[in-house]
Amino acid sequence: MALARFLQLSDLHLGASFRWLPADRREERRRDQRTVLERAVRQAIERGVDAILLPGDLFDKEGTDAATLTFALGAFDVAGCPPVLIAPGNHDPCSEQSLCWNERLLRARGMRWPAHVHVFSTPSWTPRTLPRLAGVRVWGRCFIANVESQERPLARAALAALPTVDPNGFELALFHGSREGQCPPGQKITAPFSDEEAVGSPFAYHAVGHYHRLSRLELAQGTSAGVRLAYAGSAAAVDATEAGAHGALEVRIEYGRRLPFVETEFVELDPRRVHDLSVEITQGATSPDHVDRRVARALGDAGVRDEDIVTVRLSGRLARGVRFSEPGPELKARAFFMRFDLKRLRPDYDLEAYRAGEAATTEERFARELLGQLDRETDPERRAVIESALYYGLDAFRLREVVPAYEELGE
Repeated sequence: MALARFLQLSDLHLGASFRWLPADRREERRRDQRTVLERAVRQAIERGVDAILLPGDLFDKEGTDAATLTFALGAFDVAGCPPVLIAPGNHDPCSEQSLCWNERLLRARGMRWPAHVHVFSTPSWTPRTLPRLAGVRVWGRCFIANVESQERPLARAALAALPTVDPNGFELALFHGSREGQCPPGQKITAPFSDEEAVGSPFAYHAVGHYHRLSRLELAQGTSAGVRLAYAGSAAAVDATEAGAHGALEVRIEYGRRLPFVETEFVELDPRRVHDLSVEITQGATSPDHVDRRVARALGDAGVRDEDIVTVRLSGRLARGVRFSEPGPELKARAFFMRFDLKRLRPDYDLEAYRAGEAATTEERFARELLGQLDRETDPERRAVIESALYYGLDAFRLREVVPAYEELGE
């Protein structure tokens, strides 16, 4: 039996703006991205892989700045780096205007990719062989424009030109696309394909980019066994919604005497992990410090580190008059970045008492009227507006003040 080993890395989005981060954190996060690419190349060398596979979105945009491009070129131009195969994605398409891939524009800037880096430059499948792997072909295709595409890369017509599979080797697909039925929230469908198309393809393994969440398809039928298709996810989290650890996949394929068998191993590269925590505030928090202490316990329970990125979703009741909009300095220092979702946090008013009462006072009549509107309304946005008005009104009656506090209510 022969063994082929690859390091699959995608959706790094070098040069991303990170506008969701505070201005003083953005450049540091861009440095994290560079650290991830350097770690990936080092891991590839140490693990002795036969090639690095990059199925798209190495860069965040076509117009990559010179400093980011210079770094990427240098990251691969190190002793011992194995062959690098790149299939540009929808964010960094291989177009005539691309500052990343167009050889003429690269020469004009005095730049070039190292000789062992191969960029797939057409939207149709083309093969590439590897020096150490006889009978193995890596087939790649690229995006040529930063637009959503409905072309199906694994449709029978798209694969018609592929030759017969070498029984002593295997075929591997490297591309950017969307597995139908598995699209993560916030991402768009582009170059779609179905599980059935993947099963019927001649590829023993599909190294796919685009989805920022780690996932895979395992099968025991077709041209290989084990993992048939995998997304490595974003190599470094690009958004605070991308919960978990981030990195690359080591892909190992045994082949030669029997059906190729594929397995993958996650390789953590991102120095920061992303957490999404739900924290319930019980028994009516009586001060912002009370909220901070409850959140601090939740961070400890979840194993959050100082270098991590955290979303905290608060729910429950705050004592009347208590305002919470952001953490105190001690809690804020517990993470690289921390954001709060306050949609489910409410003041501690007894709404059922207003529903059941006689509505004898102006306050009670006001509350009952808005509660009735809330019960009848079905649109979530309108419900949020009514609920916000209810709490502002009750604050005016009870606390004799109206302070911005309920602008983020939701369900």
